[in-house]
Amino acid sequence: MTEPFRIELLARHHDRAGFSSGTEALDRYFQAQVTQDVRRRVTTCYVAVEVATGRTAGYYTLSAGGVPLAEIPESLAKRLPRYPSVPLRTARPLGRR
Repeated sequence: MTEPFRIELLARHHDRAGFSSGTEALDRYFQAQVTQDVRRRVTTCYVAVEVATGRTAGYYTLSAGGVPLAEIPESLAKRLPRYPSVPLRTARPLGRR
């Protein structure tokens, strides 16, 4: 039996503009913001793709934890999204390579 969905890392070929969850804030985030957060290594985004049509049916994001934005040095904070708590994807300390 074939599964109806497959889970994939978000990529350029996934249709974000045509996606609608029915919740405006979630749709806006997926359509306009999520790729920036992925590029900044703030989160990882996965999509559920309908096998029969290739349509993006849903998405979810993962991060390892969070730090209050006010506790991050301004030199680093200016490159991060303005969320009250900035999600972290890596275990690497901020500011170190």
